[in-house]
Amino acid sequence: MLLSKEQLLASAQPTVKIVGVEGVGDLRIRVIDGFSRDELSKALADLGTQDGVYFSALIIASLVNENDEPIFARDDLDALRACDANWLRKVGLACVQANGLGPDAVKESEKNSEAIQSDSSGTA
Repeated sequence: MLLSKEQLLASAQPTVKIVGVEGVGDLRIRVIDGFSRDELSKALADLGTQDGVYFSALIIASLVNENDEPIFARDDLDALRACDANWLRKVGLACVQANGLGPDAVKESEKNSEAIQSDSSGTA
């Protein structure tokens, strides 16, 4: 049975994961949606891809409060970049992992893509 538009959209809503980060505590990390990914891409295009920019922009895109509302806004980018680099890296890497980003995620996606293609009948 084919899914309806409503079913597809309902299944595509970003999930929230509670992740414990050593030395920081529990964080609510929302898998980024298309709008957040666009903002992340814009920040990286405007400011570069250095760790401080990348992790700060990803934190802005990912961390949410108990009501699933963003904790930080783009205006907070410099305040986050000014944080302890080790803290920024720990929290940023938690966001990377929760969002399935990075080289390991690419390898896993490629492996899954190959499996899907080999299972496909080749018809549309």
